Amino acid sequence: MSKKKKKKARRSHHHIIPSSRGGTDRYENISTVDVKAHQNYHTLFGNMTPEEIIDYLVNYFWKGNYNFIGGKHEKEKRGKGTGKQDY
Repeated sequence: MSKKKKKKARRSHHHIIPSSRGGTDRYENISTVDVKAHQNYHTLFGNMTPEEIIDYLVNYFWKGNYNFIGGKHEKEKRGKGTGKQDY
């Protein structure tokens, strides 16, 4: 029986706050991720900060509904709603 060599996972360093946007090279701002996942992340989100990504998802995909991430509905945040979702 032949033994198959286990492929070593390729890893990449990802800046949580992009270095081009003022992020540092400190441990707190670096995440080690799979190379393919890193490429996919930047394909989806480009050079956005985490806050910009959340805002983008909330506004364009979740219709302003923060309940998906534990926050308040956008209308509630502005003080103009009952908290009920519009469907």
